[in-house]
Amino acid sequence: MNSHEQYTALFTDHRALIENGSCAALNAQRQAAFDTLCRVGLATKREERYKYTSANEAFAPDFGLNLKRIAPTVNPYEAYKCNVPNLSTSLFFVVNDVPCEAPECSRALLPEGVIVDSFTKVAQTHPELLERFYNRAACTERDFKQGADGVTQLNTMLAQDGLLVYLPDGVELKSPVQLVNVSAARMDFMSVRRVLIVAGKGARGAVLFCDHAEGSNNYLTTQVVEVFADEDAQLDLYSIEETTPQNTRFSTIYVEQQSRSRVSYDGVTLTNGLTRNRMDVRLRGTDAASELYGAVIADGKQQVDNNILVEHLAPRCTSDMLYKYVLNGESRGAFAGKVYVAPGAQQTASQQTNANLCASTGARAFSQPMLEIYADDVKCNHGSTIGKLDEQALFYMRQRGIPEAEARLLLQHAFINEVLRHVQIPLLHERLAHLVDLRFRGELGKCKGCKMCK
Repeated sequence: MNSHEQYTALFTDHRALIENGSCAALNAQRQAAFDTLCRVGLATKREERYKYTSANEAFAPDFGLNLKRIAPTVNPYEAYKCNVPNLSTSLFFVVNDVPCEAPECSRALLPEGVIVDSFTKVAQTHPELLERFYNRAACTERDFKQGADGVTQLNTMLAQDGLLVYLPDGVELKSPVQLVNVSAARMDFMSVRRVLIVAGKGARGAVLFCDHAEGSNNYLTTQVVEVFADEDAQLDLYSIEETTPQNTRFSTIYVEQQSRSRVSYDGVTLTNGLTRNRMDVRLRGTDAASELYGAVIADGKQQVDNNILVEHLAPRCTSDMLYKYVLNGESRGAFAGKVYVAPGAQQTASQQTNANLCASTGARAFSQPMLEIYADDVKCNHGSTIGKLDEQALFYMRQRGIPEAEARLLLQHAFINEVLRHVQIPLLHERLAHLVDLRFRGELGKCKGCKMCK
């Protein structure tokens, strides 16, 4: 049995239960997702965009699911404390895949008209938003050969709720919206998460994702995020992954950008088991800008796979892509990035860089930067490097009295800092730099970013 068959069988047997725990907008998309998943299955390493990570293998084990929508037994707003000091945010929790009821203090910083709420509630108050945007970016997903993504189809088939972040035209968030995802269960568990971010014309804001895990159980997460940036919108997205070696995460982000919009994404993986991040960006309007940055720190048996596609579909758009990996132990890092320039997308400017530092003999890095260009007035560059620590720099530092371990730490931190400097929130930048330092020193334990109060 291919691994997707256990999920299609589950859907067939429990469809009524799944749909009873969901809203009409989500239920309307399930049949098409089911049909597509039955046709394409879950990708193996034979498929181009999954050549480094097999979704079929990752989804094969038997995980529990919360089809009955049982609420968490602990209020995360009381039981968890965010360890990012002095960072003022509008804080919202999702435990496994259940959005938690937020207290009024979490909404106090939100300007009038801004919506941050579960799909279930939005379906009652603003159903037109879900009908207009839900699954509109993901349902047209295309890989390098115009194929559907089975992991996204599985998510659409099983998702029962999600979280909407909606910024009306002209609104500016003074403080970031922080979405804390916590995996916590008494068994091996699978979470099916969905997030929808919509920024209207001229809207500005930042969204911070924090992923954490509790306990020693095995967790599998499939998360699909759809981002819509209208004309002149500005969005800064941040993601911090700090989980456990037992955690597997398949995260897929679809971004649709209109004219003069700018969407920036900074993703940092500190601790994990297996992470597969996919991002598809479509620059549909002229003068749109995409900025994608990623930092990975891995050791032990960790595996991190970033797969990115940026499509330039209109003239005068820009994209910048920088991903850097520091790999220790027997960890594996993979990067595949493709920039596609459509016919007529003249005056495109694109820069793509992947740099990998294998700090141990057992670490392995795989890099695949790609360009596909069908316009003649463009400036596109791409490159990748895989290497070890600079022995001359290490020798120079040791000659000046710096212990070898400290010198190695400083060189690795300097290597990663090129990504961290793109974080636009000063307090978040400081906190990330501190967490990175702890990570390199081996002092970052399981889920120290958000800890349960004892």
